[in-house]
Amino acid sequence: MPKVTFQNTGQDADAGDDAALKDVIRDSGWPIMFACEDGVCGTCLIRTTAGMENLSPMDEKEKETLQAMGMDTSTQRLACQCKVKGDVTIEQ
Repeated sequence: MPKVTFQNTGQDADAGDDAALKDVIRDSGWPIMFACEDGVCGTCLIRTTAGMENLSPMDEKEKETLQAMGMDTSTQRLACQCKVKGDVTIEQ
């Protein structure tokens, strides 16, 4: 079972197969905000410190939002747009 590790706290959480990252975050009680949950507002911005390849591919809308915010699309994602495919470490 994939594991999501929250670098800020050292806490980790099990993620079901193809689980939505936002659900794993909510279930774990990690303090991150979600507003639109549609990949356009940017409130759920996270940075991956390990396992970026274990998140679902970024779609064009998410990429455009991150670029408009001036974020690095090679390490940063919107948690509401990710599915967990394997172990990943994230920070807020």
